[in-house]
Amino acid sequence: MNRIPSAAPTRLGPDEADAIRAAIERVLQDGPWILGDHVDRFEDEFAAFTGHQEVVGVGNGTEALVLALAALDLAPGAGVLVAAVEGGYAATAARSLGLEPRVMDVDPQTLGPTVEHAQAADAPGVEAIVVTHLHGDAVPSALLDEWRRGRGLAMVEDCAQAHGLRVEGRHAGTTGDAATYSFYPTKNLGAVGDGGAVAFTDPRHADRTRRLRQYGWGERYRVELRGGRNSRLDSLQAAVLSARLPFLDTRNARRRAISASYRAALAPADRLHGDAATTVAHHAVVVSHDVAQLRRRLDDAGVDTAVHYPYLVQEMPGLGLPAVDTPGAAWVRDRMLSLPSFPELADDEVDLVCRALTGLPA
Repeated sequence: MNRIPSAAPTRLGPDEADAIRAAIERVLQDGPWILGDHVDRFEDEFAAFTGHQEVVGVGNGTEALVLALAALDLAPGAGVLVAAVEGGYAATAARSLGLEPRVMDVDPQTLGPTVEHAQAADAPGVEAIVVTHLHGDAVPSALLDEWRRGRGLAMVEDCAQAHGLRVEGRHAGTTGDAATYSFYPTKNLGAVGDGGAVAFTDPRHADRTRRLRQYGWGERYRVELRGGRNSRLDSLQAAVLSARLPFLDTRNARRRAISASYRAALAPADRLHGDAATTVAHHAVVVSHDVAQLRRRLDDAGVDTAVHYPYLVQEMPGLGLPAVDTPGAAWVRDRMLSLPSFPELADDEVDLVCRALTGLPA
């Protein structure tokens, strides 16, 4: 039997594959190939789907973080609070703007910071906080939102792994000043290349981002805003995303069902991260008492796994951050393993993973 991959973005149901091909053909025939009607349409559709005021399509998820922070017009060198387990994306975005990332510890249960973690990392000059919703699960943000408003901080929610994630009827990312999305092919809503989006509460920030994503132009060939760049969502990707958006809730339900099967199969000493009722299971992450032994057992059964993420932000030398003690983040880093989690997994593949989790022969 072939190995079960940890991700397989080219596996598509026939209806979705047909919709993607038709969308690509329309762009090839009608254009335009940069910005234009296809991008406008997707921005409007995604705003309606998520409940945001306005959405701006950009080049990729990291550029979405950069442009969100740039649109909020933070002071040069301002501090930005980022979680220790956010993969380095928010810290990279902050660094690229000359901002100073400050690392917060996280709650091992939610993988997000609490108010206490934010307060411990806070310092004079901090002007923003990035809350990263990891693995398809929501970080509780109500108390963080209350604290940051009292502190006068902007809040960006990184929803790159949270497409379609709703808690009490509200889409993740609708609490802060901005929300960012990646449409990398393995995401819950994936393009056939790179792509991203930024959503805002204030339309003025959306207007500023539309100019910043295209050199800072006010009118064609006239740069009016500092910090502009070339970060446009391709029309081809926008059309593909519009074609795939109607399938997203069904695909997320399948991811949730797969994660439920894994949860039932796990040994009592292990747990599957996230809320079973709300997760969109971007990753099916096991928190294990013996992650090395579990990974070996799955590998022997022909199941590929991944580790998200093996390094804490402050451990990444290219970011140049000081050492910070984040015991909660360190604890989960050493105990997490991602299982295959994508909607096109066949039932027999899910069963094989479950048998491997329970220690039964494949």
